[in-house]
Amino acid sequence: MTDRNDAVLIDADDASWEENLTTARFIVGSTIMTAMTVFLIVYTFMGHTSKLAEVSVELAAFDGLDATLGRTVSPAFNLTVHVKNTLSWQAWCSNGGEVVVSYSGVALAWGDVPVFCVPRSATTELTVLPWGWEVGLSEDLHRRLVSESQMHTAEVLLEVRMFDPGSWMLCETETHHSMSLHRFKLMLRDSDG
Repeated sequence: MTDRNDAVLIDADDASWEENLTTARFIVGSTIMTAMTVFLIVYTFMGHTSKLAEVSVELAAFDGLDATLGRTVSPAFNLTVHVKNTLSWQAWCSNGGEVVVSYSGVALAWGDVPVFCVPRSATTELTVLPWGWEVGLSEDLHRRLVSESQMHTAEVLLEVRMFDPGSWMLCETETHHSMSLHRFKLMLRDSDG
């Protein structure tokens, strides 16, 4: 009879063990599913908001691009950068950045974008002043700049890089690790602004 009672106790212990194991699996599975759901919600609303800020640039003024004076130019640009935050739940921030103005692949001027934050559902304007000093032009590039300036068809490429202070950086264009890049083409309306 002792053997029979031992067998019953062993079966009861096995059943209890299986119930505990099933309960533990359920708790672990529920915890993992809850964590994944929270992660997806946070990622959707906070981490993947790259198309929620709009950036545009206006050329307010420029000076020093009179290539008729020689093969070097010392240009200065006055740019107005508009940043529109379409987020209604948080500010849009940048840890500053840099601006490069180039003509036919040659950097003519560069400058810094200040650190800034745009309040939620708001727009901010920044003044950025890139400049260059005695930038040398090849003979072909010099001739082309003179010709296009006289015909009022000269065009510069403006690249704005905004740096990410953390994972909360939001940008309109693609983000590469901790930087976003925005490109704009601007017409130069006068030969020397």
